Amino acid sequence: MQPLPTSRWVGPAGMVFLFWLLNATLYPLLLPLWDGVDEPFHYAYAQHIATEGRWPVLGQTPISKEIDLSLRLAPASYVIRHNLPYVMTFGEFHALPAAARQARREDIKTIDPGWRTLPDPNSLNYEAQQPPLAYLLPAAIDYGAARLPLVRRVLLARLAVSLAGGALQFWLTLLLASELGLSLAWQPYVRFLVTSSQMLYATVSRVANDWLAVPLGTLFFLAALRFHRQPGVRQAVILGLAVAAGLLSKAYFLPWALLAVVLVLWSWLRRGAQLRAVLAAAAAMALAGPWYLRNVVLYGSFSGLQQSASGTGLSDTVRAALSIPWPATIWASTRGAVWTGNNSFTSFSAATIDLFLLLCLLAGACWLLTRGQAARPSAEWLVAAGLGVFFAALLYANSLFVAHGSANPHVSTPWYAQPLAAPCACLACLGMSRVPRAGRWLAPALAALCTYLICATYFLKLIPLYAGFTARVSPASLLRWWWSDPAGCFATLGDTILGDVHVVAVLACAVALAAPAAAVAVCRAAVRSLLREGPHAADSLSSPSLPGTLRPAGPL
Repeated sequence: MQPLPTSRWVGPAGMVFLFWLLNATLYPLLLPLWDGVDEPFHYAYAQHIATEGRWPVLGQTPISKEIDLSLRLAPASYVIRHNLPYVMTFGEFHALPAAARQARREDIKTIDPGWRTLPDPNSLNYEAQQPPLAYLLPAAIDYGAARLPLVRRVLLARLAVSLAGGALQFWLTLLLASELGLSLAWQPYVRFLVTSSQMLYATVSRVANDWLAVPLGTLFFLAALRFHRQPGVRQAVILGLAVAAGLLSKAYFLPWALLAVVLVLWSWLRRGAQLRAVLAAAAAMALAGPWYLRNVVLYGSFSGLQQSASGTGLSDTVRAALSIPWPATIWASTRGAVWTGNNSFTSFSAATIDLFLLLCLLAGACWLLTRGQAARPSAEWLVAAGLGVFFAALLYANSLFVAHGSANPHVSTPWYAQPLAAPCACLACLGMSRVPRAGRWLAPALAALCTYLICATYFLKLIPLYAGFTARVSPASLLRWWWSDPAGCFATLGDTILGDVHVVAVLACAVALAAPAAAVAVCRAAVRSLLREGPHAADSLSSPSLPGTLRPAGPL
């Protein structure tokens, strides 16, 4: 057998890694205090663990006085004012004189860290029902850095979860692509697709439980595929632990837990898997059982969701589902899953996002039309089944939110969809790699659009937003605004964001250089493989002796 030409792809892989690292460091620094979705209440959950040493309880556990005061001082989006009417919006903050802005920023920095232990009984934590696993890391940081100002602790926690969650997602995406038989030439490309998503960083770079839930979603697909390929005790335990860890991070793993149960039972009844493998998987999954039993005892709801705990039942959810205009809702939610401007919920150009989704649909169509070429079709169908189950769960969640009282039928929780990014990207790349005529132009077009989206995220959207730009975004209007008072824009940005403005500027410029370089490198590798090897370049499982292909991945 010929050796794998791994050295040929070190360049693209290394460039994508650098590109991810720059983004994973930049995004937590650029995000203003509490502009991550629900971030103050997620941080309050971690802080409660650090100060009280026990889990919070929905409807009983308040946030701390430290966090409450910071909410009153820090600027926030107009969306947040609907829930917290006392906050100052970004527009109001940016309209203040420079001295007043700097004074508020200093007031936030000088909040007494001792207030982290004092509860504010007037502000209950509406995220207190969340599973606990992902909060242990920020809780450890809040405990270990208790004497530091709040802004320093939040920044440290953000950097920790952004780098840890992003690194896990980067590595697990590689393993999943390998397990699905994607060739070495395409593996840097699929990681570029995943790590060029603004919503990846908006989801994992804030203090919440999503930083762990997103990579655990990728781990679930990987573990399910490996158990499907080799249904032994070892893989059963890994699958069970992946499900348990997911359930202890986010309740949206419940539908995947049911899929895992079906997979294990089917492997036992139809494929001759040993009973001990079934029992091993069940024992591992059962590790999440005590938490969900606690939900039943405390809230009368197995999932512990706020809506279910408050009495919204299945019949209410079904009635709400029948009233929702689903085509418009699904399209709006899909757009939001591609790009959403943090807690401000700003959007990107609809035409640009629609073009991105069209390219993704074409890549998906390539996969669907060539599924018969797969060496292990059942593995790819298992991934599709996992995507379908989770998509149905998202529709149910949307119906539940509407039944609970949301006035907007297009309820968008775009961070919920992020665990689907890696498996979707893998199927898209399999499709492009099997249809050379389409892949030769689809791959560069998709990579170019991803490059534009991530660069525009910083230079056309978030940096202007946090520096006080309020007009309609266009290159000409941005240039006029910036050159009219560059020092003032820079100062306003520095007063708003959490990190040092000079570091943010350097990192943003580095991303602008790294993004196109990584895109060119991954496209060159992928397209050359199509020109050299033809339509079956991705089917490494069926042709293990071809240069540039991968054998099935080994044990996790």
